[in-house]
Amino acid sequence: MRTRGGGTAARKARRWRSGPWRSPRFMLGIALVLAATALGGWLVAGLADDELYWSVRSGVRAGEPVREDQLVATRARLEGPAAAAVLGADTSIEPGSVWAYDLDAGAIVPDGAWGFDGVADHELPMAVREGAMPGDLARGERVDVWVGPGPQEGATGQSAERVLADVQVKGVDPAPTGGAATVVVGLGAEPPSGTAVAAIGAGHVTVVRRS
Repeated sequence: MRTRGGGTAARKARRWRSGPWRSPRFMLGIALVLAATALGGWLVAGLADDELYWSVRSGVRAGEPVREDQLVATRARLEGPAAAAVLGADTSIEPGSVWAYDLDAGAIVPDGAWGFDGVADHELPMAVREGAMPGDLARGERVDVWVGPGPQEGATGQSAERVLADVQVKGVDPAPTGGAATVVVGLGAEPPSGTAVAAIGAGHVTVVRRS
């Protein structure tokens, strides 16, 4: 009886001594946890070295006012000239700032992307007939404006004349009945000349998009 009892106790002792740390699965689990911890620490350290820069939440157009809700802080790691060429997320927006050029959604905002519009932009509306401008003309594009003889002048043989060069489209409003559209262009600080206004009002206007 003592012999069998002693054998049972010895087997229990041997089972107790073979703890879970001797299991290959247990050791593999420990190794995975340690590896994940080390990787997480490395990632956090890497993110700590990154900087926050402004990017645009959605596309913006040149000439539009800059609003804070258009911007989102984006973390990125940039060095040297690349870091100096973009705006940090601590850059404030001065009242009256406008976008200097178009930016697509998600783009990091470069230095000089907006500026203070201290002088009001003169805007000139024009009635443009269907077929006398690109069908997909959009706000922000640069165009030239040409004027030829109007319908009341008939076929006089007079050639068309460019009255506005490299101006920015501020808006395109198609007529409800079709056949024409009102195109508004921005002229900057200089108002349009009386000659240009008279020609646009009396002649046939053609809008040519600049490539």
